Amino acid sequence: MSFTALIAEGQEACTHPKIVKTTGTAELKVTPDQAVIQLGIERQSATAKNAKTAVANTSRKVLAALKGLGIDDKDIQPEYLYLQPMIDYRKGLHITNFTAEQSLSVKVRDLSKLDDGANHIGGIEYQSSELRKYKDEVRDAAAKAAREKADALAKALGNQIGKTYSIEEVQQSEGYYAYRGLAANTAIEADRSRAPSTAPGELTVKASVIVTFDLL
Repeated sequence: MSFTALIAEGQEACTHPKIVKTTGTAELKVTPDQAVIQLGIERQSATAKNAKTAVANTSRKVLAALKGLGIDDKDIQPEYLYLQPMIDYRKGLHITNFTAEQSLSVKVRDLSKLDDGANHIGGIEYQSSELRKYKDEVRDAAAKAAREKADALAKALGNQIGKTYSIEEVQQSEGYYAYRGLAANTAIEADRSRAPSTAPGELTVKASVIVTFDLL
């Protein structure tokens, strides 16, 4: 084989393949069946020890109230314990009192329990226990949408699509619906008449894929 023929063969191998690239998207509305709530407990006292003790006492009451609602221990996670002095700079860095704060993260697997008493909530993150299944469904729908679009584009120009050349999934947010705005500084209250409405609405599960097909 001549040197010229080798160059020609190399150039042919480097030729870009004939492809068609499309993006497929899909989404699904899902009713949530569980939630993660953030509860905050804050207390102040003249000494750091008393502030921590007050928070600890209130935390025990909160935990007892949560267990009374049927919340499992495994679904209650302490987030942080924060202690800081409150300083009056007008009096030469004089410490007026101490603030202690405890945060709890609670998973509620029965949404009907959300209105059983909590009236001071830092945030609610609604979730679905079957999120993986819904993600698989919308991913399949997105892939089919990409193929249908590629097929339509190719036929419009007198071509056909062949085998899949490449697939890329575009990362999406989880689609959780967050409820925020209530004060996060106290414990569980037993008075249902003061409990806020916490209608979860719907979650949006989305998928997007970029697929490249051989163009025939």
